[in-house]
Amino acid sequence: MPLLHLVVLAVLQGAAEALPVSPSGHAAAARLWFSPGAAGPGLEAVLHLATALALGIAARKRLASALGEGVRAIARPMLFQASPGARDAAVLVIASAVSLGTASLVAPRAATLRDAPFATGIGLLVTGVALASTRWARRGWPGARRGDAPATQEAPLLLLAALAGIAHGLAAFPGASRVGAALTVLLWLGVRPSRAAPLALAITLPSLLFAAAQGLAHGAELGGIDPGGLALGLVVTFLAALLASGVLIRLASRRRLPALALWIIPLGLALLAYARALPASGT
Repeated sequence: MPLLHLVVLAVLQGAAEALPVSPSGHAAAARLWFSPGAAGPGLEAVLHLATALALGIAARKRLASALGEGVRAIARPMLFQASPGARDAAVLVIASAVSLGTASLVAPRAATLRDAPFATGIGLLVTGVALASTRWARRGWPGARRGDAPATQEAPLLLLAALAGIAHGLAAFPGASRVGAALTVLLWLGVRPSRAAPLALAITLPSLLFAAAQGLAHGAELGGIDPGGLALGLVVTFLAALLASGVLIRLASRRRLPALALWIIPLGLALLAYARALPASGT
């Protein structure tokens, strides 16, 4: 694989995974328009590890709080309602498990659509509309009284975690974004933006690690990339994901996530136009 193609792939993998702009959608666009070359299925799996590390660092404060408060809540279950950190721990565990289960169910169908520009374009449009909708997301769950603590303004814990996990798992379809799907649901269910963004990043960690382990366990090829090129790809992916994670958290905190739709929706429309221009059998 040419070095430039490797760098492009690494940037797309890291930045588009952390920002809710769909790594699969951008990878599809790259394959169609920029011809980045055959990467080998193992390369993506390895790059998932660098992305997961970056997302973990970006969400480290939320993860540390969830770990500490979650351990305490095992002995005092009431903390799962009273402590934001304990609630985060429960949401992370439940949503991650639901996401992995949902993704395993839809993975066979999603795999068949991976190289279909029409399906990817539709997925990008759905992602863009979902992010745009967060402009009207409720500031608190219905029924919360004015002056309540932030945790009581959220949806019930199990509902919050289950819906976030289902949305995250369904993002296995091309054109979707795992971070974007979970983040949209969290915001609509009353989670504060400054807390929802790190949570969405943290929920994505198990999926990335599982995909990396699955790819490496099957002995996937790296596409003939030498150790030096692989190291470069890992570093570029890590830096791109870390930078994009910081941008995401700032955008969410300032309630500017809908601005990302200005990029995602036109990209989706472009892929739909491309699919329409193909022979019927190519869509």
